[in-house]
Amino acid sequence: MRDVHEVLREKELEVSRLQGEVEALRVAAPLLTDAEAQNTDQKTATAQPLSEDSQADDTPQPARPAWGDRAKHWLNRGN
Repeated sequence: MRDVHEVLREKELEVSRLQGEVEALRVAAPLLTDAEAQNTDQKTATAQPLSEDSQADDTPQPARPAWGDRAKHWLNRGN
């Protein structure tokens, strides 16, 4: 059987590591959102219309939640 203090120390280290990861995600999320918005703006400005020969894929795509929604879910888990 493992020592209770050893297990407690391991859990405290894990909590500390996870807090660091959450903080890093809180910093990165707005940067990624801004970069994504800029990329979308650039693609829209430089997008070329489809030629008549090209075929568009009309297959419906499965609905997926936005990354921002997932990030908010994970960030709010600790509260």
